[in-house]
Amino acid sequence: MIVGARLRSIIFGAANILIVAVTCLPPAFAEPEVSVQKSQYPVSGQTAALIRRSLDRNTPVRPGGKPFDAYTQWDIDWQLWWTVDADGTCRMTAVTTTVRIRQTFPHLENADDLPTQLSDRWEGYMRALIEHEDGHAVLGVDAAREIEQQLSQMGRRSSCGRLESDANAMAREIIARYALREAQYDAATNYGERDGARFP
Repeated sequence: MIVGARLRSIIFGAANILIVAVTCLPPAFAEPEVSVQKSQYPVSGQTAALIRRSLDRNTPVRPGGKPFDAYTQWDIDWQLWWTVDADGTCRMTAVTTTVRIRQTFPHLENADDLPTQLSDRWEGYMRALIEHEDGHAVLGVDAAREIEQQLSQMGRRSSCGRLESDANAMAREIIARYALREAQYDAATNYGERDGARFP
């Protein structure tokens, strides 16, 4: 039995890109560069039940074969700059991150033809759905901020290879913690339903 909206956030920590630079370094700590791509899939129906059926039939989001109404996916790349000091130790000089956010939502093609009460119900649902998914996107940006902050504050290492290895491990651990926060967010909101992301 299908009850309410089903949402899912999928998280990926992308492989890091490492660069040794001598000049033109970026700031040691800056805001992540963020890009957002949104896509829609069509739904239709003259009643709430028919719209619900269309959502379940048309959604491309089917983890484990179970239909969800929307999802947010974010990927993080990080870049590292370091220098070797006179004593041979290696230290971080700058860290930057890039966050790519992709979101998928339903689009009600016949929204203008609906009775006012049903149209208002749909609009309220979409506002709550977008707000919930944007909460997932915020977690992705927060993860990138923490990667920049924590990696920028790393102490010296005996070699740049060790610095690189430790930085990558730290970044992946941060992403894993934010993956857990995403699961907790969905559990606390019942995938957004407790905040109104439920249709009908």
